[in-house]
Formats: sequence, C-alpha cells, structure tokens
Amino acid sequence: MKSIENYRKIAGDEVIGEIYNKARKLYGKNILHINSTYMGGGVAEILNSLLPLMNDAGLDADWKVLHGNSDFFTITK
Repeated sequence: MKSIENYRKIAGDEVIGEIYNKARKLYGKNILHINSTYMGGGVAEILNSLLPLMNDAGLDADWKVLHGNSDFFTITK
C-alpha cells in the first residue's frame, strides 16, 4: 500500500507535517472522485496513486466510475 511516510525522506518532515495538517481540515467529510474509467488515461493513473495517499492521510476518499454511452464519452473528451 502506498503511504505518505514513504515520501518523508524525499519531501522532509515539514512537508509531510503540512500534508497531515491540511488533511485534518477535511476529516469527517467524504471525498468522491468521479471519472469515466478505472483504467487508462491520465486521471485514472493519478487517482490510482492519489486515493491511497489521501486515505493514508486520514481522509475518507473514494472513486466511482460514471458510466455512459458513446455520446457521453465524446462530450467528456
């Protein structure tokens, strides 16, 4: 599992502490990312890395796929 602590040596204690302090403002709130796919594309790649880190920081983050027909995907691209 990806952990923020894995980045402590690179980012430093101050940056890691700042991440936890900023995350604290969102404690108790649900954060839902909505995307058109779980695989492929930049957003899916980012969310695959970001979601575990957000949850590791104490947030309640999730990711759902919004399904649609070909017209939907044409508009979203």
